[in-house]
Amino acid sequence: MRDNRLESLHNIQMLRAFAAMIVVMHHLLPHYQAMGGDLYIIKSISEWGFVGVDIFFVISGFIMAYTTFNKKRGSKSAKIFIKHRLFRIYLGYLPFFFVMLISLYYANPLKLEKLDIIGSLLLINADMFKLVLPVSWSLSYELYFYILFLFTLFFSLKRLYILIPSFTIIIIALVAAVSLNLGLWDSFFYSPFLLEFFAGVLLYMFREALMKYWMIPVAVAVAVVAYGYGITHESKNGLYRVVSFGTGALSIVLLALLLEQKKIYRANRFLEQLGDASYTIYLSHLILIQLFYISGLRAFFTSEGYIMPLIGWLVMISIVVIFSMIYYKKVERPIYQKAIRL
Repeated sequence: MRDNRLESLHNIQMLRAFAAMIVVMHHLLPHYQAMGGDLYIIKSISEWGFVGVDIFFVISGFIMAYTTFNKKRGSKSAKIFIKHRLFRIYLGYLPFFFVMLISLYYANPLKLEKLDIIGSLLLINADMFKLVLPVSWSLSYELYFYILFLFTLFFSLKRLYILIPSFTIIIIALVAAVSLNLGLWDSFFYSPFLLEFFAGVLLYMFREALMKYWMIPVAVAVAVVAYGYGITHESKNGLYRVVSFGTGALSIVLLALLLEQKKIYRANRFLEQLGDASYTIYLSHLILIQLFYISGLRAFFTSEGYIMPLIGWLVMISIVVIFSMIYYKKVERPIYQKAIRL
């Protein structure tokens, strides 16, 4: 049976919202600066907003373990698992893929010719520079992780407590071999990003040992050091990104769990709902930002002072939030639920 102490994950949903919004801020930064915006705090957070993806990866690993470890093992559970995961990924993604595809066809056909349309459609290409919807690179890693995780449903929980740590060690060894130039080529199939997913799985597996009050300052300290290292060393790619920002992501996910389980802080309903809509936020924001520019709103808020650019930035953030929450409630969730029932 599922651990009663983890029946609710309000803070995890809040973290999803946070991760999605800092990714939005990251992609909105050039437009904020084009409007004349120059506030240090916005620029500083936005510059490193891509680390929201690392948080998503750790959460994804944790949630996969949370939702499957109490299920019956075998092919029936595996079939249900992969069906639900494929529906969740593709039914949420495809509408925005086609909107972006049509937009590029009419607005920038030369750029479209350089993109991998089939790879973008099927989510089998992780090169953001060749994708119709650039943020979908992370979905390729999500799908690959789901396929790997599918096999856990054929092993007993007792064996998984041996196999998953062992598999994680193998991935670490392969990643280290690539990093140290030991003759092994870089590959999508043993990308450092996999370590973030499995870090989330391991967090769930050994959560009971970590749910201690003294772990709260430890998690805070590790997060500060990890993010500090990543920022000062410009760790934007590869193993160094995972070691720094991946470790930071793992620490704040642990912190979120600790604060809720120890009844110190629990996210409110709005933050939960925003977390529910985080997938829509992630997929839709690039399209909405482009509409913000094309519509002339960016030009309207362009000013030499800081007030108008700040208002424009807040307007764009609000548009993304409002659209995503409505779309999730009225479109994304009903479609997914109907697909599952069918």
